[in-house]
Amino acid sequence: MSINTVLVSESVQSARLVQHVLQGTDYQLVFEGSRLSDLITTSELRTPALIIMTIVRPNQQLISQLKLISEQYPLPIVIFTDADGSDAIEQVISAGVSAYIVDGLSEQRLLPVLRTALARFELNQSMQKELTQLRTSLADRKTIDRAKGIIMDQRQCSEEQAYKLLRSRAMNQNIKLAVLAKTVNKAAAILSPVSKTKH
Repeated sequence: MSINTVLVSESVQSARLVQHVLQGTDYQLVFEGSRLSDLITTSELRTPALIIMTIVRPNQQLISQLKLISEQYPLPIVIFTDADGSDAIEQVISAGVSAYIVDGLSEQRLLPVLRTALARFELNQSMQKELTQLRTSLADRKTIDRAKGIIMDQRQCSEEQAYKLLRSRAMNQNIKLAVLAKTVNKAAAILSPVSKTKH
């Protein structure tokens, strides 16, 4: 399977090395430039699946651009650099970079680094998805519990009876239980008496 790859290199020599190594592999170069801003502003670009960068050292403008890409279109980013400062490493990793390789651009290391970065990115995305689902599940549970409480008060029934009523109504309407619970909670909020403030 072809992996659409972007190459941003401040060095012509480094760019040629990357091009040479990627020839005949699944990594297909769909964009090449000397600045990341060229990638952000270009309109003619096939959807990239990986960004490779060779830079001297990251600056604040570059870090801001990396954050923008990671927020709007997350994808694995691999940086080869000469700068080994701990501050720089922390900043680029927090900006969404998958791999930050110091003084390690070589024919032998390039492909293993790319494979590792892709695998790490996929694992991170999977973990983020699971975390989002867990948060959604917890929020849905709170919403359903609130709706059960409303029904229990109105019908003077048990929690189990309130849940069965919600579940059967949701099935009849062919909607998720949490969606129906939100509707119940909103209706209760609208119909609840507004307390008057004494002056």
